[in-house]
Amino acid sequence: MTRKTINVAFTSDDWRGVALSNFTLSPFELDGVPLASVEGFIQGIKFPPGHPAREQAFVSSAWEAKACGEGADKRFAYWDEASVEFGSDAHHRLVERALRARFDQNEGLRRVLQSTRGLDILHQTGEGPEPDRTSLPAALFCRILSDIREASASPQDLAERIVEQTTDALIYADRPGRIVRWNQAASRLFGFSRDEALGASLDLIIPEHLRAAHWAGYNAALASGRMKLDGRPTLTRGAKKDGGKCYVEMTFALVKNEQGDAIGSVAMARDVTARIEAERAARKAQGA
Repeated sequence: MTRKTINVAFTSDDWRGVALSNFTLSPFELDGVPLASVEGFIQGIKFPPGHPAREQAFVSSAWEAKACGEGADKRFAYWDEASVEFGSDAHHRLVERALRARFDQNEGLRRVLQSTRGLDILHQTGEGPEPDRTSLPAALFCRILSDIREASASPQDLAERIVEQTTDALIYADRPGRIVRWNQAASRLFGFSRDEALGASLDLIIPEHLRAAHWAGYNAALASGRMKLDGRPTLTRGAKKDGGKCYVEMTFALVKNEQGDAIGSVAMARDVTARIEAERAARKAQGA
């Protein structure tokens, strides 16, 4: 399946890409210096302090800013009474600081960037191959924008990503023991899809011979608001969709509401079947 993209360049056919490009007028400050655009900053720091092209670039955007950089020798970038080699990592970090300052100081721009969630960020100006030494390589520019976008995600969205992308199975059940939360790792471990698991009893993944003990402990913990294991991992058996069994190392915790009442239980599970079987084989070999 072809992934969807957005071109963050002044030539983009998406208005958001144009707005997010460094070329546009988008005032911000860096170290107390007012700047009209990132493009103006990039062009201006090619010249030492006091140079007229530097000052003109700082108050310019788009083609006017780009024109200010013509004639620069491109040996150094100058900022804060220091100079760094043009095209070096230090130079790129300096431009990244400007990029981040621009977004930090512009909520509307951050919202535009957030609206591109789910799209791969590209930078294609159509001007031909990128120079070997440049103020900001296209790949780095795209990576910085992607990082800013991810860092500004809402707490709820970030929590959802953590739950879905953790490598351990996460299962949350309500007081009656119905599965309410089931992440991708749980599907991989037990074989049940999210649709199959949600709303089902925890018996779905508990071997029949362990169910009585499980429910006795589960109900006691929900009633008392305390768990004997208190977050310590325990080894148990799990039931899989294909009818097989697995060894899982699990940790449990109660989930409580604002009043401190237990409303459910969350478990993190990790498949340790291979480890247990290897340990058993080793012990058997030693006893042979």
